[in-house]
Amino acid sequence: MASGEGADQGSFKDLILDLGVKLLRDFIYRWIERHINSFTVTREQLEAPELHDPNHNKIAQCLQKIGDELDRNEQIKRIMKNPELSFSFKDFCDIVYELFKDGNFNWYRVAALFYLTSKLVIRAHEAGLLEKIKAIISWAIDYLRENLINWIREQGGWEAIYLSTPTWQAVGVFLAGFLTAIFVMLRM
Repeated sequence: MASGEGADQGSFKDLILDLGVKLLRDFIYRWIERHINSFTVTREQLEAPELHDPNHNKIAQCLQKIGDELDRNEQIKRIMKNPELSFSFKDFCDIVYELFKDGNFNWYRVAALFYLTSKLVIRAHEAGLLEKIKAIISWAIDYLRENLINWIREQGGWEAIYLSTPTWQAVGVFLAGFLTAIFVMLRM
């Protein structure tokens, strides 16, 4: 009986990861489609399948909404345009480490990973580093798999994002932490 329960949890974890990968790729596609007129990309190029399940679309909308909140912050915009922010695996890991180093996970931080990945993909495209796009997405998927999936599973899956309503105070604390993470990384 115990091994059957573990198998069910493993299957649930795999479903959560599969959906997470779809949501990440969809986030990147939608972000580009909504914000970057000069960057044309197809869902096929990003391996971003269309989300047909209404619940999945609702989750995607929540993630985009958080991304929009992040993008309205002028400090984050300036940081993301900083030429010192490179496309290296080390820099990606440094930013993500700073973002999650306190071990406290929340949906804003998960969405920030998606947002950061989207911004780096766009910057790689603008710099003509098309081979880096798949690498950047792969790094984010690896981080999702290795560090966030268990937390998402503990929340009850991706659907929990629209069941939790963060307060503005929580948003402020998150933004301060996100900015600190990027400042620290750029000074390294």
